[in-house]
Amino acid sequence: MKLIDIVSGTSFPYVYRIAFLTIFFREPLLRRIEREFGIIRPEWTVLLCLNFRDGLNARDICEITEQPSNTISRAVNTLQEKGLIVSRPDHADGRRALLYITEKGQRLHDTAVPLAEEAERKLLECLDADEVRQLDGLLEKLARAVPNWS
Repeated sequence: MKLIDIVSGTSFPYVYRIAFLTIFFREPLLRRIEREFGIIRPEWTVLLCLNFRDGLNARDICEITEQPSNTISRAVNTLQEKGLIVSRPDHADGRRALLYITEKGQRLHDTAVPLAEEAERKLLECLDADEVRQLDGLLEKLARAVPNWS
């Protein structure tokens, strides 16, 4: 028997299957990124956010990722110490600092992203193109409905 057999046998199998896939996708990928690049999950999260939109502040990243402020704050400090991001004053609000990915941080991001892309490709290789499109639409629909859960 495998964990997926137990998960599939619960009275709420969809959530557990999603969690099962997440665990077996995310954890090996994050361990590899930590081993090869020396950054941990919260630091990777900050880099992903700043790659998407430079000039966010730590509070923005907390809101986007729903990570605790102390986790993001530590990640920001560590990334600054490593020279992967820099902070600059926010001219619109002197109390805030805006964060920017450095060239070094961008290189790390751009080198690590193919690992995630390869892991996703392996995850999806059991599906044909139509199934991938259908899965994409269903996941998008579920993700967009998250605010309605409360």
